[in-house]
Amino acid sequence: MSEPAPHAAIAVRMTGIHKRFGAVAANADVNLSIRTGTVHGIVGENGAGKSTLMSVLYGFYQADGGTIEVFGKPAAIRNADDAIALGIGMVHQHFMLVDTLSALENVMLGAEPHWLLKRADAQVRSQLNTLMQSTGLHVALDTLVADLPVGDRQRLEILKTLYRGAKILILDEPTAVLTPQETEQLFDVLRVLRTQGTTILLITHKLKEVMRLCDQVTVMRAGRVVHELPIAQASCEGLAEAMVGRKVQTGRIDEETKPVGEVLLQATNILVRDALDVVRLKNLNLTLRGGEIVGVA
Repeated sequence: MSEPAPHAAIAVRMTGIHKRFGAVAANADVNLSIRTGTVHGIVGENGAGKSTLMSVLYGFYQADGGTIEVFGKPAAIRNADDAIALGIGMVHQHFMLVDTLSALENVMLGAEPHWLLKRADAQVRSQLNTLMQSTGLHVALDTLVADLPVGDRQRLEILKTLYRGAKILILDEPTAVLTPQETEQLFDVLRVLRTQGTTILLITHKLKEVMRLCDQVTVMRAGRVVHELPIAQASCEGLAEAMVGRKVQTGRIDEETKPVGEVLLQATNILVRDALDVVRLKNLNLTLRGGEIVGVA
């Protein structure tokens, strides 16, 4: 983890942001400053308002009040196109890809005029090859998205944002769908992007990952910012307490092994296809017994 200069320029400044959904205040007078070329973690429990705040920054939602500055200039972000034009990209937890198109076509879709798609193919491919070499975001460009592993799909989403000129990258729970090996590969890429000057906003609740990767961390609770500090001054225990507003017990609780009960649910050789006839589950076997906790990873 690098230590950003204290005088680093501000890439994003959000001041007095309010956002309501009916009677629910998703964001309440939120102030947030993100320094250029840093990885800034935004943590909180489910419903804390962190994804809503980033959706306001990306133009998915319109704030009910407050102001936004991007690279020192006032910004009116009415939609995702406005955000992209300002150099902001966002990778959602649920990917925005078309399964029946290739990786290359997904990058070009929406980025190139329709009548230029074929003509631009070679140029886009060349630019993506350069990006892949400089960042480590390697993806098989001619492979259908439906045939790409989850980690490759995420890399493709990041490539899409960089191809569109993103200098500020928002990642919403990026490791939720990744294996430990894929998580390490993602972190390597993010460190490279940081050295290249990209500003990264990491939405997560995985505190150990925040401690490993981030330069600064903001804690949200019930729609408000309740804590913000450099990662060098943070701890998992302190962040967890700020997230929930009370003392928490961390670590492992060892219990005696107890006998499990009878079989309550058994599934054998389950096969599931989606609406596009893509296989989502194949040869799935699962047995659940009374009195046990079964993890699905």
